[in-house]
Amino acid sequence: MSDVKVKFILSEGIETQVNGFQQRQAIINPVLVFSTPYIPTSLSLAISVVISGLTESEHEVGFKIKNNIKNKTIFESGLASIEIKDSLDNFVMTADLKNIGFESEGEYEVALTLDGEEYSDTFSLVKREK
Repeated sequence: MSDVKVKFILSEGIETQVNGFQQRQAIINPVLVFSTPYIPTSLSLAISVVISGLTESEHEVGFKIKNNIKNKTIFESGLASIEIKDSLDNFVMTADLKNIGFESEGEYEVALTLDGEEYSDTFSLVKREK
């Protein structure tokens, strides 16, 4: 799977827009840093992942979010099977997560496990007064 490329986009939300038989994903307010007036806090966020280089077959996927400072996983989706039936230049997966508990400020890692290989990116959480 060395030809697989993965890009992460974190945002405050995601919407699916339907136009006839077409579906498009609308990313709402993409961010690298989430700000909150309270720590600890619960946040809602969306993970969008664009994958290229997937073969037409069944694949095993899963998401997780980890606090890098404490080396503690705060969210894990578990693994699920997906089937790619058509050759696609870009395969898009999204996860719209609600009320995920964050115990501290700092750097967090979002990871996608795809067929046993892990791809990841980072984002930050900071406390800011209103």
